[in-house]
Amino acid sequence: MKAVYGSRALNKNNYHTILDSMSELPFEVFIVGHSCGLSDRTLLKTIFEHDNCIGIKIYHRGNEHDHFIKNISISRHFTDKAKLRDKILPFDQDAVIPQS
Repeated sequence: MKAVYGSRALNKNNYHTILDSMSELPFEVFIVGHSCGLSDRTLLKTIFEHDNCIGIKIYHRGNEHDHFIKNISISRHFTDKAKLRDKILPFDQDAVIPQS
């Protein structure tokens, strides 16, 4: 799937490219540095709750608290909380965002 960043997804061609790609094969979402705030709610809800989304891996800033905060932000995009529990992968201490 092609990467689309933030509000660029509102571009009709990019949005439809993502929707078409999601329907083809199972995929995993990697969250790296995105706040997962409400400004991208429709897009994130569509991606996260899609049947082909097999997991959401959160890259964090080196601690469980950052992972927990991202987890809460992501949970706001789910209507189906059972899917939320199935899809968000547990804290991985090695999934650290490198800081310069």
